[in-house]
Amino acid sequence: MPVEERRELLLESAFRVIARRGVDGATTRAICAEAGVTLSTFHYVFATRDELLAALVEHGTEKELSAVGAALGEGTQDILPGRAGVLAILQTALSAYIDGVQADPDREQAMISLNQYARQTDGLSDLGAQMYLRYYEAIAGALDGVATVTGTGWDRPTTELAPLILAATDGITLSYLNIRDRTVCDLIADATVTNLSTHIVDAPENAGKGPTT
Repeated sequence: MPVEERRELLLESAFRVIARRGVDGATTRAICAEAGVTLSTFHYVFATRDELLAALVEHGTEKELSAVGAALGEGTQDILPGRAGVLAILQTALSAYIDGVQADPDREQAMISLNQYARQTDGLSDLGAQMYLRYYEAIAGALDGVATVTGTGWDRPTTELAPLILAATDGITLSYLNIRDRTVCDLIADATVTNLSTHIVDAPENAGKGPTT
């Protein structure tokens, strides 16, 4: 098996183990048992367990960013111009995000556990901050793209709006993991779209200037 395939196998196995047992329970032996490989195979790919965990944060972040891109892409397939188009894209994207959480809650649980573990571990403490900064950057870029395709703008920089969406997706994830109720997740999404609707401006030349008085 090529090294990259072994790496992917170990990372996906680690996600499943962490989702069930937490990071502390994700020993190299447990991960190898889940993957069906030997310890020597593990150490051929990763020098240490912490190296795997750092790679896992990176791997998970890339998966999450891909999911965000796919969700927004789904929302822009049938584009309406103006404010209606923005709202439709946001609603579709958040609904697609909820679909993803429902489809693979174990991955979301593993990412939360990894983030908490990284913050408390020497040598990994910066990974959580880097993960969120990348999310903010990606979401801000996506909001700029939404404004472009709909011929609208925002009343402030999208870097200030991105944390609102990430707070909503975090809330959706935690709510679903705890009570598994799609209705509550949809309510959070609806409230988020309503909030963001107050920041849409009709002409892109007004974007980022702040609300008028």
